[in-house]
Amino acid sequence: MVGRSGDVRDRSMEAIRQYLATEYVFYLSSGRAALWLYLKSASLLKPERKEVIVPAYTCPSVVSAVLKAGLTPILCDNNLDDFGFMCEEFEKKLNKKTLAAIVVHLYGVPVKVDKIQALCRENDTWLVEDAAQAFGNAFPGNPRVKLGLTGDAGFFSFGRGKPISILHGGLLTLKSGDIHEKARELYGRMNGGSSRQILIYGLSLGLYSLFSNPHLYWLPQMIPSLNLGGTVFEPEFETASGNNQAIALVCGMLESIEEEKRVREDNSRWYSDNLGEYRSDAVRLVPGYPYLRYPLLIRDVDLRNRILENLVATGTGATGSYPTPLNELPKLKDVLADDREYKNAKKIAESIVTLPVHSGVSVTDREKIKRIIRQAGHAH
Repeated sequence: MVGRSGDVRDRSMEAIRQYLATEYVFYLSSGRAALWLYLKSASLLKPERKEVIVPAYTCPSVVSAVLKAGLTPILCDNNLDDFGFMCEEFEKKLNKKTLAAIVVHLYGVPVKVDKIQALCRENDTWLVEDAAQAFGNAFPGNPRVKLGLTGDAGFFSFGRGKPISILHGGLLTLKSGDIHEKARELYGRMNGGSSRQILIYGLSLGLYSLFSNPHLYWLPQMIPSLNLGGTVFEPEFETASGNNQAIALVCGMLESIEEEKRVREDNSRWYSDNLGEYRSDAVRLVPGYPYLRYPLLIRDVDLRNRILENLVATGTGATGSYPTPLNELPKLKDVLADDREYKNAKKIAESIVTLPVHSGVSVTDREKIKRIIRQAGHAH
C-alpha cells in the first residue's frame, strides 16, 4: 500500500514538473510552508542576512512564513499599477542584510518584476515570487513564461479560493541547485500527515465543496466561525510534506485549468467593458486576462463601502480584501513595530472591491453585479 501511494505521488509530481516546465519542485502542506522552506534553506547559505522585504499590502501569511524562518520582515509600499513594490522605495530598503524580497502577484495580477529583479541582483539578494493566487497564469505577451518561475524561487497555494482550490497544499519551485540541496535536507525530515489528519482533510474538502457553490455564497458570511475565504495572521503553522491524496488531486485538475482560465478571461473582459467608469485609472489591468479575482479600486471610499455592502448582502461573491496594511493589523502591530504610513497600501485597502470571475459566475450574476454597482453610483 505504501509503495503504491508513493508511486502515485511520484507520477503526480512528475506531471506537475512537466506542467510548470521546471526541475526543482517540492509539494508541501501549504503555500506559506513552501515559502518557509525556501527562506529557511536560503538563510542556511547566507546566515548573516536576516531581512526579507515584503509588500506593505499583502496576505499576512507571508509575514508568518518570514518569522517562522527566524527572519525579519521589512515592509515596502505597493505601487498602484500592478500592486508590486514602489521601485524607488524598494531600492532604499535593500542593504547587505537583505536575504530576499518577495513580489506578490495579488489576485493573479502579473507584477512587472524586471526592475526589482535587477536591483536584487545588484545587491546579491534573492527574488521570490508569491504566485499563491496565480497558478497557471503567464506574463502578458509571453504565454510561455508562467508567473512564479521568473525569480530565484516561486511558490503557489492550493488553499481556499485559489486557481486550484483543494484546501491543502502548496508548491515551491527553485532555480538554485545549492538551495535545492538545503531544501531537500529539510524536506526529508518532514512528515506527510497522520491518518487522522487525512480523514479530517477529506471531511473539510466535502464541506468546502458545498459552500463553494456560487448560489450558497451567503451562508459562510452568516457563520463567521467557518472563516471560509478568510486569512488571518498565524505565527505557528504546520510545515509538512503534504498528503498524497491532495497531490493526486492537483495533478488531476491540471487538465481543466486552461478551460477555467478561459472562463476567467471572458469574465474579466466583460467587467473591463462594462465597469470601466468605476475603476481607478491607476491600476493597469490587461483586458481579458485570467485574474483570480477582478480588482476594482473605487476612487470614492464612501461609494466603495456602499457598493461592497450591497454586493455582499445580495450574495454576489464580491468581497473586499485585507482590511489594512500589514503594520496596521491588530495582531501584527507589535510584531512588526513599524508605525510608518504606507499610503498606497492604505489606499488599496480602503478602495478595493474584488469581483468573482470563476466558472460558477453566470451571465445573470454579472448583470446583477453591474446593476448593483450602477444603482449605488447613481444614488451617490
